[in-house]
Amino acid sequence: MGKHSKNNNDRGFFSHAERKAAAYGRHSSSMLGGHNTGANFKEWGWGTESRTLDSDSMKDIDACSLTLQPCVEPVVTPSGVLYDKEAIIKFILARKKEIARETEAWEAQQASDASSVAAAASEAHESRIQEFVAQQEGLSQADLRARAASGSSAVTTVASMGRTLVMDKGRHAADTSFWVVSNTPEAQARVAKPDGVVRCPITNEPLKLKAMIPVIFTPTDEGSSSAELVAKKSNERYMCPLSKKALSNVNPVTILRPSGMALSTTFVKDCIRKDMLDPFTDPPTKLKEKDIVALRVEGTGFAARTAEDLLKVTAVTSSSRM
Repeated sequence: MGKHSKNNNDRGFFSHAERKAAAYGRHSSSMLGGHNTGANFKEWGWGTESRTLDSDSMKDIDACSLTLQPCVEPVVTPSGVLYDKEAIIKFILARKKEIARETEAWEAQQASDASSVAAAASEAHESRIQEFVAQQEGLSQADLRARAASGSSAVTTVASMGRTLVMDKGRHAADTSFWVVSNTPEAQARVAKPDGVVRCPITNEPLKLKAMIPVIFTPTDEGSSSAELVAKKSNERYMCPLSKKALSNVNPVTILRPSGMALSTTFVKDCIRKDMLDPFTDPPTKLKEKDIVALRVEGTGFAARTAEDLLKVTAVTSSSRM
């Protein structure tokens, strides 16, 4: 039996090297791929900053981008984002209500700011009038302050030079009792001007229901019900009606705008783009480039077909948690 006294984390204390290795929050490279070797060791842990997500982490080809469930009535945006029609209508209505509420709060804030500016301008105007009167009477600023103090309260006229114990206590109360809630400074919450446009939650582009394209998927089994289709694997539910190949994240989908048919991207590239005609309309419709919409897919579980933003892993340190 070999020695174990120098194994990692086997001693009675946590060494500096072990702290650096554990700072990234992982003790095995099997989580993120790569090998736990000296060349792969970095000062914040093992492995690389990139990893391949499993296929279980990827949205299915026919899943709604909001509910992540198979679409009952699929529609696609011009950017290729797939939604269920009911889910996206609910989202648009909820977002419009939220925009109306944010706009109302912003307008109330603007009215409050306008009244504050008007009050400050009125106070400044009154101060200039008092200064003008004081200059006409030959009074100094100290005399003017003393007059204002004597007119405000009888208690403040007890001491000379316009200063009294009561005034000093009131002036320094906040300094000596800073822990009191009433003396705690507050930062006024500001409301930014809301964006009045409903935007796509995936691409952040303007979202309009009338611009969405109804999608028609061709089931692999024409006699299957919707429940039977959902029970199947994602790569066994639908197929390209022309090439008869199964549609999945591996074999992505392209939508033809005039007919709404979902075809294999490979078939569209090899055949449809040659004539630029939609064969599912009668008569065949001449296609433009905007009429060919590629459906967005997240990936397949392999790094070559996974979006770059899904591969980035950010190290979590004590400073980033504060």
